[in-house]
Amino acid sequence: MNHLHTFSAAFFSLFSLSAYATVGGPQNIEVLGFDKKDQKIYVMRHFHDGRGRLPQLYYYQLNAKSPTQLITVKSLYINPKTKRIDYDQDSTAFDKEIKKIKNRLTRLTPINNNNVRIQMITTMNGTAKAWYDPSETIDKWKYQYRVKNSTYKSALQTAETYKEGLKVSQTYKVPQQPYLLSTVKYLGIPFETGYTVEDPILLSK
Repeated sequence: MNHLHTFSAAFFSLFSLSAYATVGGPQNIEVLGFDKKDQKIYVMRHFHDGRGRLPQLYYYQLNAKSPTQLITVKSLYINPKTKRIDYDQDSTAFDKEIKKIKNRLTRLTPINNNNVRIQMITTMNGTAKAWYDPSETIDKWKYQYRVKNSTYKSALQTAETYKEGLKVSQTYKVPQQPYLLSTVKYLGIPFETGYTVEDPILLSK
């Protein structure tokens, strides 16, 4: 199961009313490429909000027992002064490391999304407290789903949305490997006017 959705739900539940002055924004996935030597596919999540935090780097380890499991990179976020993970530090050192990674990657091949679909397993429609007034409610959907085509399919995924529906937004073929990489977009942030979240999902044969 993809734990990104659990992380997102926990992260946004930490906001209090005092934090709502912060400008919100969407999250999108940048597909970086494939490291043939290390058998890793790298992707990066960008946060387009008022916080200005560093993007989150992830990878799939294709020669591991669970190649479709998304792994969160933590080592690039250690603050040299505090020795702790710090997503709000200056980006200079981080950008240099990302550039090194990108220089050794092979780009994935974009393919048409039309042949890739979302297979809904379960759908639950309920409500959540409105961010602007906890005494009011807004619609909320919980999905269990797979991404698939005639040859490839993903493991079971979950998403919580504040507008009905999920959409496959990007799909790539991994060069010389039996995998596709797709991203799924949905309205996952309810604050202000609502913002989209994009999640990476690896499909295997």
